[in-house]
Amino acid sequence: MIKPLQLIRIFVILSILIVPIPKVEAQSSAELPVYIVQTGDTINTIALRFGISPQDLIAANQISNPDLIPVGTPIKIPGYEGITGTLRLTAAPLGANLRTVSRQYKVEEEVIIRLNQLTSPSQIYVGSTLILPEQGQPSELRPLSTLGEGKTPLETAARFLSNPWKLLIYNQKETTARFLSHEVIFSDLPGENGGLFGSPLIKNIEITPLPLRQGKTQIVRVYTTRPLILSGSLNNVALSFFQEEENQYVAIQGIHAMAKPGLASLSLKAQDDDQSVLEFEQPILLEPGYYPQDVPLTVDPSTLDPEITQPEDELIRTITKSATPQRYWNDKFRVPVDEPCIRSWFGSRRSYNNSGYIYFHTGVDYGVCANNLNIYAPAPGRVVYVGELTVRGISTIIDHGWGVYSGFWHQNATKVNVGDFVETGQLIGEIGGTGRATGPHLHWEVWANGVQVEPLDWLEKDYP
Repeated sequence: MIKPLQLIRIFVILSILIVPIPKVEAQSSAELPVYIVQTGDTINTIALRFGISPQDLIAANQISNPDLIPVGTPIKIPGYEGITGTLRLTAAPLGANLRTVSRQYKVEEEVIIRLNQLTSPSQIYVGSTLILPEQGQPSELRPLSTLGEGKTPLETAARFLSNPWKLLIYNQKETTARFLSHEVIFSDLPGENGGLFGSPLIKNIEITPLPLRQGKTQIVRVYTTRPLILSGSLNNVALSFFQEEENQYVAIQGIHAMAKPGLASLSLKAQDDDQSVLEFEQPILLEPGYYPQDVPLTVDPSTLDPEITQPEDELIRTITKSATPQRYWNDKFRVPVDEPCIRSWFGSRRSYNNSGYIYFHTGVDYGVCANNLNIYAPAPGRVVYVGELTVRGISTIIDHGWGVYSGFWHQNATKVNVGDFVETGQLIGEIGGTGRATGPHLHWEVWANGVQVEPLDWLEKDYP
């Protein structure tokens, strides 16, 4: 007779034999996403790009010589379970954000965040490199149109002979009520005019140079399909747009030499007479200018007194903040002296009377190197200020139009009056040492829409 304890043992043994033990498997190497090696890639840079260790990358691909990876080699990327296909690099276009990139390339937002190690949607900025998976042939959508004020997706679908239900699927919407005014609508059809996100207003926007950099002059050029009213801002400074040609507008904007590096914001609003509107905001990378520190300077303490410097700074800002609608120059600027002996460069960080390096040099200093003290107009313009100031000494300001100004400080004498129109190369003053100066020199500044910029750029390039 079998005892109860024996019956229990027999039952346990049979259970073990009958019930299969589940296997624990890692993600198959065949299911891993693949990255194609690009020019300049190494095991270390690829591993850094995907946030994995070089050792894991080598092991997943059984690489025998990590120093020899030919361009075009497919590399399997471990650690991204659930993501398959070929990973490609795509530059984020102007106006792109996490939502629009997700729709345009048919990739879930969570996948974009994971692949690109995003901690914030604002990390998608103009020119940033995005890693996106591609399954087989490219299947990205195109901007069809921007939903106008008071318009409906059904009207847009009818205009383009598109299936309205497809628009819901492509744009990840449950109902047509989920669409917002001015929202970009994506489709597999060609856009309205091939312009910026299918907008019926704007063909293209150019920002040069990129990335933004401290102390540089930026050009924002907008190509439109019709006459528009444009407004916007760059790094929190309101842009001033001027018509360059038919359906072509330009804004000239300086980036402050001590602007915080990181991400700067670009916003733009375009509107026509029919009240059609396009609005968007986009972060853009802003890099440091890598300016050196000058030797500490000792000056008259009264020229550092905020009760004196602040009203004087405000006077200059008031004069240079307006933008004359006429452009007076048509070529590169010329050097404002006969012998361009530069004593101090734009942007260098400065310390006065043992202060910290909290100041920067706002222009270029030319020493006395020629047989004369002549100062010349670097470009055509109208004289808008002549006077003697505590810090800047005997000063002259010329308005060149479109928000661009030249300032000439520390003169011994001025040769022009307010209201005079001067031509390139015209004598306007004499080099001196008035104001806060340690010796005779000309301090020359260039302002672009209320911000001092590198003057030497204007000698080398014909803006805009």
